[in-house]
Amino acid sequence: MNIIGKWKVKKIGVFQPDFTIKMLTPAELETLEDGEEYLKMAKVIIEFLPDGTMNTLLPVPKELESQLIAEGKKIVDGFGIMDTTTWKEEKGEYFYDTKIEGEIFGEKVSSFEKLAIEDDCILYSQMLLEKNN
Repeated sequence: MNIIGKWKVKKIGVFQPDFTIKMLTPAELETLEDGEEYLKMAKVIIEFLPDGTMNTLLPVPKELESQLIAEGKKIVDGFGIMDTTTWKEEKGEYFYDTKIEGEIFGEKVSSFEKLAIEDDCILYSQMLLEKNN
């Protein structure tokens, strides 16, 4: 599977009272009493570029574009780049840099985490992503 391109949210993991996570579609999020924050996340686009860059994009209202640009944010086609990291492919598997560094028993561990691929979708950070055509 080729992950290069833009991916939109198909489902988001929502924490349940019994400490489980339930995957809900954006339409299902609209019915939640406290779903506003999840609905904001549902508008995120994850972009994988051929050079190994991975951008988190969020739609920006026209009236906020100049303010965000003044704050140093980059706006492309109405989307603000909210975060940038790197991704890589190794032996047919995909990984992204979490930017989290640490050690286990004195051994440095990689900051890269595997992206789960399932039914032509990507599971990334409690979000199930589908190709944005």
